[in-house]
Amino acid sequence: MQHIVLVVPAESYRADAFLQAAARTGMRLTLLTDASVPIGDVGLHVSSMSPPPEELAFLVNTLFDLAPTLVIGIDETSTRLAATLSDQLGLTIGKAQAVERAVDKLSLREVLGQAELSQPKYMVTTLGSLSLVSKYEIDAIVAGLGESFIVKPPHETASRGVIRVTNTTLAQDLKILKDAIDPTAPLLLESYVEGPEFAVEGILNGEDLEVLMIFAKPDIGEGPYFWESTYLGPAKLAPGQQRELTNAVERGARALGLADTPVHAELRLTNGRATILELAPRSIGGRCSAAIQFGDGQRLEDIILQRALGDRSAIRRHNRSVGIYMIPTPRMGTFREVRGIDMALATSGITGVEITVNPGTLVYPPPLTDRYLGFIFAEGLTHTSVSHSLAVASAHLTIVIDPVAEDSDQ
Repeated sequence: MQHIVLVVPAESYRADAFLQAAARTGMRLTLLTDASVPIGDVGLHVSSMSPPPEELAFLVNTLFDLAPTLVIGIDETSTRLAATLSDQLGLTIGKAQAVERAVDKLSLREVLGQAELSQPKYMVTTLGSLSLVSKYEIDAIVAGLGESFIVKPPHETASRGVIRVTNTTLAQDLKILKDAIDPTAPLLLESYVEGPEFAVEGILNGEDLEVLMIFAKPDIGEGPYFWESTYLGPAKLAPGQQRELTNAVERGARALGLADTPVHAELRLTNGRATILELAPRSIGGRCSAAIQFGDGQRLEDIILQRALGDRSAIRRHNRSVGIYMIPTPRMGTFREVRGIDMALATSGITGVEITVNPGTLVYPPPLTDRYLGFIFAEGLTHTSVSHSLAVASAHLTIVIDPVAEDSDQ
């Protein structure tokens, strides 16, 4: 019998979905997690998703005795650990290095540049250095990247710390980041790319990309912050546009050395040409995967595990439009509750509302947020009807956040 080791971080939204999918395979399952409260029935505990060398060696020896067929993560941090374990167990070769190249945004830029793939122009600095630049140095940055450009910490997630700045707003915008970002850590500056944005969700079977869904991101906006509020799928694209997006993702993944892994890529189309913004060796984040379902009742997590185990069976696809609204954090404070959920659920076309932040959690608005408060899901015959359903449902919600006391250290 094949044996799956599922690497699940404690804070993941998707533990249940992957556990259920793994159970449906009928395969033997071992869970590796850093959760203090046990998840599932059979598991191994790890201190973190980045364990020290001696703990990693112990894990490899333990797993070697269990003889797993597959070690797989469910998000970015767990995928890094899973790839390392997989290589050290001899199940894969070079996977950990490929994953590292993709998840480090600076390495991603370097590799895509060497492969001459379309991506934003970029330069590397630090927050500390950028805070000290003179007017002439700012002018040089503007000359190289454009009148407005993107400040992006390369090791953050969920658009945390990502700001579109200009030479006149730079100083003020950097003050927002000074308490949240290490001033000596690398900081990417990227040119701003015009055009509509899309998210490509797929799986690499070997090096060949199987596209599961392309989402449009209609209200991503032009900054200064880039909160991803709405996904609509499948995106309405001409065949040539779809080929342009998918070819860019496949070429980028090959340049990174990725194979046999889910991929989630974000791109913009400018004058018909795809520009790669992000390319990650994982599936779509948060609870967004709940919107990707197939005609035979299978979910994204089922397909990920099937492909990883070598099953290439054809997928029956839905013909309906789907949408996801990521509930934003409007202000800093202590999250208490979201009111109006019953009315949102009663909205025509709405298939679910999930709140994923626990009461009492300190939350931040963009650009310092690292999570969504929750998700609204919708289905319909057209993108227009789905967008309308999401707009009506979200208008019913009232987010209750207590302000933080002025003398708080937070």
